[in-house]
Amino acid sequence: MHKLLALPGPTLDPPFCPRPGCVHHLSPVEQSWFERDGHHETRAFGSVPRFRCKACGRNFSTQTFRVDYYAKKVVDYREFEELLASSMSGRALGRHFGLSPDSVQNRVDRLSRQALAVHSHLRAFADPREPVAIDGFQSFDRSQFFPNNITISVAGDSRFLLEATHATLRRSGSMTTDQKAKRAAHDRAVAYEASAIERSFAELLDQLARDRPPRKDQPLVLVTDLKKEYTSALAAHPLGSLGKDRVARVLVSSRKPRTGWNPLFPVNYWDRELRKDQAAHRRETTCHARSASNGMARFWCYARYHNYRKRYLVGSRGNDRRKHADVAGIPKGVRLGLEGLFYQARAFFSRSSLTTPGMRAWLKLFPTPGTDWIGRIPAYALD
Repeated sequence: MHKLLALPGPTLDPPFCPRPGCVHHLSPVEQSWFERDGHHETRAFGSVPRFRCKACGRNFSTQTFRVDYYAKKVVDYREFEELLASSMSGRALGRHFGLSPDSVQNRVDRLSRQALAVHSHLRAFADPREPVAIDGFQSFDRSQFFPNNITISVAGDSRFLLEATHATLRRSGSMTTDQKAKRAAHDRAVAYEASAIERSFAELLDQLARDRPPRKDQPLVLVTDLKKEYTSALAAHPLGSLGKDRVARVLVSSRKPRTGWNPLFPVNYWDRELRKDQAAHRRETTCHARSASNGMARFWCYARYHNYRKRYLVGSRGNDRRKHADVAGIPKGVRLGLEGLFYQARAFFSRSSLTTPGMRAWLKLFPTPGTDWIGRIPAYALD
């Protein structure tokens, strides 16, 4: 049984108690910790065996441990993920699979939670010697009056995305008189987060400090542009006090040509991929995100696909089938051990090792500007 994803065995014995806090939740301490409790009939999955935990009394079924828990229609998640990563919009996905818009978002949310849990586990295996490029990808939520900054960190040569978080910004730049008046009206109604860029950068530094703590013989190399917010955030972060022999920052102007020789190429590459492969981020698109949390859910579905399923060099000749995760140093056996379970076994919040941005994405806590709506998740997503 894998500690992150697990399914009932050949005899349909449950792998653990699904109730967080139960003594049998993380790892059952007794062999006969449950008892069988009949079954129930479903249209989508037929007869489903039920159980009861002897320690906490929680009733559950074999379906509790599956990605399709509480779903009323079976969807091919592998195909869904591929189409979602190929710039297909939500409406188009709904037409293809015969789902309503809410059901499409429900499947996106399920996949994003799987992606967050698996990525948080596998990311720790990445080679810590690669430099890390950090920058912000800019798009918008609701309308262009609410630009966002999705700050991402990407490992050097492997172009393996490590972490991402979201911040809403106040619109700037050239505007007509009417646009300035409309922005002023938004300013009176919307409370923008102070120091949002600094907070985003600091959250990415937290993940680096946790998963690849710098040492004298293995320093952390950060590549960023010249944003003053990055400088102040690093100075206030514990990593900033370790000295240049442990944390070295390489400064590169964002005006430099976006070629492969540019040290910021890993994040520039992801900027291009997101514009190309995500309907919500195409230029002058009608498919923009209406919700910040829903937009980040789609982001993590794509990040999972790109890191673990897309070939590192799509145009390479020969038999080079490596993924970005393979180039980043993640053992292939570890990756493949979770690949088959990813589309079947449900990830549990209480059994996942999430960072602060990961928890925000899982719980859909990224606020949508100009509304009092954050996100909506089912109760079982808190297990």
